[in-house]
Amino acid sequence: MHSILKAMGKINRFLSKLFLNELFIMTIVILNGAVIFMQCYYSSQDISFQMLSHVDCFFTILFIIEAFVKIKSLTFRGYWDDSWNKWDFVITAATSISLVQYVFPNQFTEAIGVVSAIRTLRVLKLVRLMRFIPNLTSFVRSIRLAVKTTSIIMLAFFILIFIVSIMTCTIFRNVAPEYFANPIDSIYNTFRIFTVEGWYEIPDAITSGTQSFLTVNIVRLYFSVILFFGGIIGMGLITSLLVDVMATDNNDDVMEKMKSLEEKLDELNRKLDEKGK
Repeated sequence: MHSILKAMGKINRFLSKLFLNELFIMTIVILNGAVIFMQCYYSSQDISFQMLSHVDCFFTILFIIEAFVKIKSLTFRGYWDDSWNKWDFVITAATSISLVQYVFPNQFTEAIGVVSAIRTLRVLKLVRLMRFIPNLTSFVRSIRLAVKTTSIIMLAFFILIFIVSIMTCTIFRNVAPEYFANPIDSIYNTFRIFTVEGWYEIPDAITSGTQSFLTVNIVRLYFSVILFFGGIIGMGLITSLLVDVMATDNNDDVMEKMKSLEEKLDELNRKLDEKGK
């Protein structure tokens, strides 16, 4: 009995050391990503796909063990306080449903559609790699600040897209139904024009069946105006504001450090003055 407890203690220490090692976790996440990538080359009926599925399930088991080890080491409250651990737990819990094929093989065929759909969540495991990016927290904070600062402008921009899309759908839905048959298609293709994607192809397609010089030029002028105000000015303005806000956030950190350095220099000069007196 004593030898069994001793062996269990060694296993427990080994698992703790292994699954609390970030390098090991990063390695299995990368390997799991490679397996998911390779599965895309095969259909679900291929033997290679099935073998890779077994490997993927093995990685899922490793992630489940990781969650248990971390919860035991940090306590559930300490584990759950970390946002990355929350993400890991949710993805692991969702993807672990794929293990049902091994627990209930007979019932698996009936639920294969649901399980296959849930399996697509496996690719979200790769998001875990982002936790190893240096200064990621600062970068995310900058993005949040940029989005918050420019939210009103972005809302106005989306309203502009909506208005232009409805106008364009009303004018051209019978002429170019492949682009503006309904408001959804119109919004999509208007956004394409705003991003300078296909802005000249669409008016050319609309005017391909007409010989009227005036009609051709009016259509081209209409889409050129949309491109200028929506794509060049609108998208350019939002992009510049986002970059400016993110740069300002970084400058604030630099200014804080400079201010702290100046205070230390002032304190040092004050002490030197007192010593000289």
